[in-house]
Amino acid sequence: MVVSSLLPVVLVPLLGWRLYSRYRKLVGKQTPRVGKLWASMLLFPLLFILIGVGALRDTLSFECLLGGGVIGVALAYWGLKLTRYENGPEGLAYTPNFYMGIALMSLFVGRLAYRFMQIYSAGGIPDAHTNGYGINPGTTLVLGIVFCYYPIYSAGILRWRNNNLSKLSKLATLEAQSE
Repeated sequence: MVVSSLLPVVLVPLLGWRLYSRYRKLVGKQTPRVGKLWASMLLFPLLFILIGVGALRDTLSFECLLGGGVIGVALAYWGLKLTRYENGPEGLAYTPNFYMGIALMSLFVGRLAYRFMQIYSAGGIPDAHTNGYGINPGTTLVLGIVFCYYPIYSAGILRWRNNNLSKLSKLATLEAQSE
């Protein structure tokens, strides 16, 4: 057996396990971590811009990226409405919507798997300019959705966190004054 034919046999279960463990962390109850939220708000727009610059060569890919961005923003607002927010004794926590998480993860992983299978079946990484494996409209659509969903969602969670922390500090101040 050739090493290249063993590669999917080894990588697919490993990637599946990593995606499953990552997904379990994404859809469960979470405490808002400011650093992670800010990183998402800064990194994903940067990636969106970089992909956009690359997609400028192909009008359809660029339009799909922008369209995906609009869809991603709309999904983020919807996801924020579907998120469960908690202010319990252990502090602030939120639980993202399970189905929204599954849909986004499946869309992203499915598109990546499709592209990797295209490359693998072609026998390696082809020349991006001559064989059509460079910027692709379907891929830019999915990347637009993902790269615009997460910064908007993170900004919404950060806003919710900050509003609740200011309310909690005001309540603590009022309680201290009443004593």
